[in-house]
Amino acid sequence: MHRQTIIALMSAAVLAAIAGCDPDDSASRVVTVLSDKCSLDAINGKTDPLVRVKAGVVEFGGWAVDSTTNTVPATLQVFLKDSGSFSYSLEAPHRIDRPDVAAAFKQDGFLKSGFLFQADLSALKPGAYALSLKMPDDGRLVSCPVRKNLVIE
Repeated sequence: MHRQTIIALMSAAVLAAIAGCDPDDSASRVVTVLSDKCSLDAINGKTDPLVRVKAGVVEFGGWAVDSTTNTVPATLQVFLKDSGSFSYSLEAPHRIDRPDVAAAFKQDGFLKSGFLFQADLSALKPGAYALSLKMPDDGRLVSCPVRKNLVIE
């Protein structure tokens, strides 16, 4: 009887692990924090709150930092969300120098806060998209809302 109990417990542990019921899954949890230090300055050179573009290659430029730690995460994504359940993420290939941002905040560490990149949006369906900036950083997701919307015609 004792052996059957051990086998049953081992089987339950294996099934729980396979099902993703590991009691210590803290390593897989991502904490989302908000930053208020960011700007999507321009889309295709336009600074308006609502920018209309043709489907195809679109340029995004701006800057973003993690205001909770006053650091610049290496990875930056422009996140597009339509009015339904569709969302799309564009990753900036690298960060660029923004001496104006570093000077404005008197933070030399903000120098590499900029981004400027092009992305092909021809695969996205026409319509309106709300935009935000996201920066994954060591188990955290730093989210920075921007007051810009994009309409793909």
